[in-house]
Amino acid sequence: MDGQSFPVRYTYEKDADCPNFISFEARDVKAGDECSWTFSDEPGKSYSGTSLVHYFPKAGSYEVTLHVRRDGKEGTHALKVGVASDSRYEKAGEHLLWADEFLGKNLDLKKWNYDLGTGQWGNNELENYTNAPANSHLEDGKLIITAIKEDDREAVGSYTSARLTTQGKVEFHRGRVEVRAKMPSGKGTWAAIWMFGRHAAPSYSELDILEYVGCDKNIIYTTVHTTATLSEWVPKSTASKVVGDVETAFHVYGMNWEDEKIEFYLDSPDNVYLTFGKPAQKGADYWPFDSDEYLILNLAVGGDWGGMRGIDNSIWPQSMEVDYVRVFQK
Repeated sequence: MDGQSFPVRYTYEKDADCPNFISFEARDVKAGDECSWTFSDEPGKSYSGTSLVHYFPKAGSYEVTLHVRRDGKEGTHALKVGVASDSRYEKAGEHLLWADEFLGKNLDLKKWNYDLGTGQWGNNELENYTNAPANSHLEDGKLIITAIKEDDREAVGSYTSARLTTQGKVEFHRGRVEVRAKMPSGKGTWAAIWMFGRHAAPSYSELDILEYVGCDKNIIYTTVHTTATLSEWVPKSTASKVVGDVETAFHVYGMNWEDEKIEFYLDSPDNVYLTFGKPAQKGADYWPFDSDEYLILNLAVGGDWGGMRGIDNSIWPQSMEVDYVRVFQK
């Protein structure tokens, strides 16, 4: 500890799957302390917070310093942090555009919005989306979205859950999206990780990175929706994949969005199971993916698909757990 006025310290931990991401957490801080971090790979920049994740794209040794201000005084703690190899994304010419590692106590509302209500969302769903902590909260570095049964009926509003979006806050086109998550279980659950077009009218634009309905146990679904596919002018672009531990283990659900194609993969960019190529037909009805889209994470109850085999009302509550969301771009 090398504090100038009082001792402070921090600890860090490397992501086992992506060691270029390192989590840092300040220790021995008190209420009212102002914490900030500086990194030698980003001179002149400072990041606030008692905990954060930093991305080191290149192998090397980096000095990381925690600064804590308390009652007009400052304590600091600096360590050298080693990164063994270049990031696989850096090798592909990509950089980290945006991420949420879900550290801290509360959801970052600079990144996320809550969709609210019982709108049925075009699918005859039964949940009431809320911003209540019971339906979405951060715990152990994860976002927990929980569906709860609230009464003895099986009707619209009899269940509560959460639906989070980055609309108006984080919108982009092109890039690689990775979401590491674990799915809920049981008939009636319908978890989704997807993107929706900022300008989805008049040309429809939806990228379903993952949908998981508990009535189809251990099968994940991925679909690309456009005006042309919905109107059946061209064949529907969808794929399913058996994942035997989807409800008990975390997996990376990824999408690589390029100029001429969009690929969807499981756990590794090399494990592609659906490719949607740019159609020969011209126009946004066939390829609306030259415009920004935003992310959506939600857990629905029932509906045309999630409830197609009924709802098991003995299973509640059920949760979708999200470890991180990361977006890379060239």
